[in-house]
Amino acid sequence: MIGFPGTIVACACIALASGAITPSASLINKYTFHLSLDDNENYWLFWSIDDGAGDISFAVQANTAGWVGFGLSPNGRMPNSDIVTGWVNDNGDAFLQDRFSTGKFLPSDAESQDVELVAASETNQVTTLEFKRKVKACDAKDRSIDVGTSRVIWSYNPNDPQNDSPSALQQHTVMGWRSVNLLYGAPVPKVPLPDDVEEFDVRLSNVRVPTSATTYWCSNFTLPVIPGGANIVGFAPIVTPGNEGIVHHIVVFQCFNKTGFDFGYNGACNGNKPDEVSNCLGTAPVAAWAIGGTEVRFPADVGYPFSGDTTLHSVAIEMHYDNPQGKQNVIDSSGIKLYYTKTKRKNEATIIQFGHINSLSLLLPKGQKNVVTKNLCPAECTQKGFPDDGINVVGVTLHAHTAATAMKLGHIRNGKQLPYLDRNDHYDFNYQNAYYLPQPIKLLPGDILETVCNYSTEGRTKVTIGGLGTQDEMCLAFVMVYPAPKFSICLSQIPGAVTKAFVDEAFAKGWATPYNGDDQYQLLQGLNNMDLSNPPAAGDAYYAFWNTTKRTAFCRDSQKRIIAGGDYTMPSYVPLVPGPPPVCSTSAPTGPTSAGYNEVFSAFSLLTSVIVLVS
Repeated sequence: MIGFPGTIVACACIALASGAITPSASLINKYTFHLSLDDNENYWLFWSIDDGAGDISFAVQANTAGWVGFGLSPNGRMPNSDIVTGWVNDNGDAFLQDRFSTGKFLPSDAESQDVELVAASETNQVTTLEFKRKVKACDAKDRSIDVGTSRVIWSYNPNDPQNDSPSALQQHTVMGWRSVNLLYGAPVPKVPLPDDVEEFDVRLSNVRVPTSATTYWCSNFTLPVIPGGANIVGFAPIVTPGNEGIVHHIVVFQCFNKTGFDFGYNGACNGNKPDEVSNCLGTAPVAAWAIGGTEVRFPADVGYPFSGDTTLHSVAIEMHYDNPQGKQNVIDSSGIKLYYTKTKRKNEATIIQFGHINSLSLLLPKGQKNVVTKNLCPAECTQKGFPDDGINVVGVTLHAHTAATAMKLGHIRNGKQLPYLDRNDHYDFNYQNAYYLPQPIKLLPGDILETVCNYSTEGRTKVTIGGLGTQDEMCLAFVMVYPAPKFSICLSQIPGAVTKAFVDEAFAKGWATPYNGDDQYQLLQGLNNMDLSNPPAAGDAYYAFWNTTKRTAFCRDSQKRIIAGGDYTMPSYVPLVPGPPPVCSTSAPTGPTSAGYNEVFSAFSLLTSVIVLVS
């Protein structure tokens, strides 16, 4: 296996045609989205969504004259995956088959016919297949394509099946998988960078990565001095080659000063650093990237202001190194490339952080299939912090760690739930990408924001708590908005008194083993032996603690001044009304009528695993 798990994984079992293929210009123009599924650009995926018809159309283009496979999987592997295979023979006849895989062997044909072959070709040893299906499935073995992250699997072989027999399909010679958002969180087409764009790299220099499992490394930088100011219009990750598995996330924070200056610090974030650096961390993020993310370009009318008469002249970088294997002698110079222009954009944006306070009250017992936390940004914060005509949301990045399975950012107004600002029903820790809304969504004073995270701790032998490490947990949403409100952070947690009461009860009744001393982390480790099913009262106490409607919440500005805060009750509201059920076709779809095609159909059942997108 080569590549980085969760983003692109490929197995090249034999050498095929060398060199990448250039994606078809006609397919790029025809489809809304496209990306290469492998590092070598030998397999391209294109897709578009027809919301009116409820269809999703795909095209795949592979560097082979043989058969091509495509599908979606619950975990990036073949078992329990829905797969389509197809090829074009020497006579120009096209074949398409829908299969369902129950193991690592030739997938069987599916039972119904829910896919339509639209076009197929083979030119210069490159095979292209185009097909479509309904987004919402009806067949028992079909799965609807949901919002969030899907695990796409792909494969190909240099040969067509002998005599065009589906049962003669030889095993793939090249295969892989990649996480990608197909629907709600699909990557937006890139906005072209302006002609006058300039670049500035905020990156570390030859850091020897510590061998500890989790390290947060900080440094600071002075931004370019531009009379009249400029706008940041996008950014891109810079990851030192070979360090893709260690560089977990990068955040660039704003430092507040009237002129740029260098604090001269380059070391651990929890080290003996100047107060000026400490005051930068946890302020308004200028750029944030996490594992699996890609280059970000802001909408064409949105920019992040700096230099000139703004307060942004210096920044601090926070780098999270994830080194669970304790690798030695790793040298890193990763960072963020900022794209900026001296031409001001119409709307000047900022980033707000919503979610759970990074604290021990994010307490997840071991061995649980699904634990849900709800976090509040109360109406008092938006009432005091938003301008009278509100603010506009243009993009969201959801962030959690390895126990998270789903995330969403809810929006409540006047006792009614409005459509989610972002939602990922199948969160993938290794694929954390920004989602930019097709159109801005208005937030008004008095609105409530609710950040919801689902976790699974099955297989874990210890309690999981909120913290900075990859095996700790978070529940955060970074939201790009304009104009800038008065606060840059709005976070909450279960009140400390409620957490303490639960822990004290668990120790007093013998459900957990107390630790000596005052260290909170040691104290909570005493919960590791707690069985939520034996006695039942232990589970009842935990869920009463976890489902409490009380939250301690606060919002503060980018200079860490509190705007509002206190204890609040989680809101009651009228939930969203579910959409209509899918319209199911009772007849087999028809293929293209053009001469030269011989369609072979089976059910196209795509099993999606949307792992809805942290530190």
